[in-house]
Amino acid sequence: MARKKKEFPPVKERFIGFRVTEELYEIIETEASQAKISVSEYCRSLATNKRIILKKEKVFDNPELLSALSNLGKIGSNLNQIARHLNEGGSMNLSLRKELLQSITELRSIREDVKEMVGEYRGSN
Repeated sequence: MARKKKEFPPVKERFIGFRVTEELYEIIETEASQAKISVSEYCRSLATNKRIILKKEKVFDNPELLSALSNLGKIGSNLNQIARHLNEGGSMNLSLRKELLQSITELRSIREDVKEMVGEYRGSN
């Protein structure tokens, strides 16, 4: 007689249900979401004393920093357009040169602004 094949992951054949308050459910659901796992998997991990690692998102709520990052995206887009133009055989004209130099100047300015913000965040000058 042939040996029964093992399934991976094993099929969950048994059901365990339990009731919780709305408040407790919200806590469980939030922590499962932070851990990027289902509520069921979260409860199984708690029941088997497995350590649960919460994966926290880093959120920037500093409007100045968000503005700097937005400006970096715009400048990057401009530089990509210039690179595409030159890579397609286009020539470097005066207006293109001015735009390139302006982008470089803006990048340096943003770099200094971000360094100052990070310094403030870390508590240094």
